[in-house]
Amino acid sequence: MIAVCCAAQTEGYKFYSKLDSVKASGFYNIEITPELSAHLKTDYSDVRIVNEGGKWIPHILHAPAYERTNHTLVWDLKFVIVENSEANTVIIIEKGESISSNIGLVITNTAAERFCTLSGSNDKNNWFVINDSILLNPVPGDSATENIFSISFPPNNYTFYKLVIHNNNKYPFNIKGVVKEGPVEYRPDLSGKFLDNPVTSILQKDSGKISYIKITQQQPYHFDNISLQLSGVKYYNRKVDLYIPYPDDHSFANPGQVLRSFTVSNNSTLKFNIPLTKAPALYLLINNEDNLPLTVKEVKTFCSNHYVTAYLDSGNNYTLIMDNEDAVMANYDLSELSSKLPGSVPFLQFGKITAFPENILPVKTEKKNNWLLWSSIVAALLILLFFTYKMLKEVDKRKTT
Repeated sequence: MIAVCCAAQTEGYKFYSKLDSVKASGFYNIEITPELSAHLKTDYSDVRIVNEGGKWIPHILHAPAYERTNHTLVWDLKFVIVENSEANTVIIIEKGESISSNIGLVITNTAAERFCTLSGSNDKNNWFVINDSILLNPVPGDSATENIFSISFPPNNYTFYKLVIHNNNKYPFNIKGVVKEGPVEYRPDLSGKFLDNPVTSILQKDSGKISYIKITQQQPYHFDNISLQLSGVKYYNRKVDLYIPYPDDHSFANPGQVLRSFTVSNNSTLKFNIPLTKAPALYLLINNEDNLPLTVKEVKTFCSNHYVTAYLDSGNNYTLIMDNEDAVMANYDLSELSSKLPGSVPFLQFGKITAFPENILPVKTEKKNNWLLWSSIVAALLILLFFTYKMLKEVDKRKTT
């Protein structure tokens, strides 16, 4: 029964890779490299760590580019007080382009109350209301001389905020600063890291007003970023459609489904974020309109860093197993404890990726049936001798007559 249970946890997986020996018990990270991603689904539900008995070892999947933690930080925001009178206090706050749902006013201790309005803008000329009735009633601190009054509002991505505090012929608040609270978006040790996939091959065909480019990867690696190197025209601004082939019989005339559209220009970085996908080939369709076609010299695909973390015991051997179309995301207790993991976790390397024996296609060797060949030759000779004999007898009969 134990053997059957262990086999059930590894059945259906097509490839495996041995992990390096564990020197000391503890948590370890295993980086999902392009070599591994070629054998995994994009939700990473078919990667497992197993022990020598074939049983799953709980792990956590991390994607630092998309992660948030439970820790909250406070950022100072740039602001200008354009009016500060007994009638109104008007503050222009520069927030940036990120999504936000709160600002905080650093106010010298006071027991007064005021009403205010909050508006948003992307150019400081056109303003749009966010909340037109906010009560400011800061609570003085017990020992500190200042306190932060937080204003919450629906999430938005305005670049600037305008806060108008109605003083109603009373003295204004003494506002010392403006801040924003939010979670830590990235893990500092791996944030912003992208893994380069191996070099791609490019095939381009220019037809009419459209350039068709087929990009082929060596394997179906994961990628969520793509960069282009273009030449042929000094100044350009073109729309590009990125297609993922579907179904398998794709071509320039049938490139598949649009994944994303973007614009390339001579003054852009030519690097674009796209939804995480996996494909051995992709197509770019560049709309040239009435312009000369661009030449695509190089296309690179990248994937933001992903890795799995697991607690491993020293003296035991562990293996990564992967590539199972029927696998679903495992539900481990460890996922609830991810925020309690140590800040610095060492990485563990993996070895050669190998197919399980049952997934290696057997090579058929044809047996040399020499006896059949010689039998055919002998039969042919006998038939030839028979007809020769019949022909000689027929000749003899004609001579005698």
